Amino acid sequence: MQGSPRSTPVWRRADDDLWVATVDGEYGGMIARRPDGYHVHDRYSRPVVVVPTLAEATGPRPASRPGARARRACARTVRTRTGTTTGPAFADPSHQREKTT
Repeated sequence: MQGSPRSTPVWRRADDDLWVATVDGEYGGMIARRPDGYHVHDRYSRPVVVVPTLAEATGPRPASRPGARARRACARTVRTRTGTTTGPAFADPSHQREKTT
């Protein structure tokens, strides 16, 4: 339903340093604990914010709360060299060897 507000996310611990959210039965985002804080990602796995505590990360919209000491997460830029491929070499049929037996 377009225009309707999304439900509250349900957070589940997936690993020692990873939490995953579901919203209305669908993937809703994740939180990864790193040395500099808790990195919150949206449902498209885009970085949203880094906060110092798990309570702030699982709370309602940590980046927009007034008074929250949060900083935006920086997306890393990945550069590739000219003439290189980004996928595995075996992805294209032309790279597969012909069977000889």
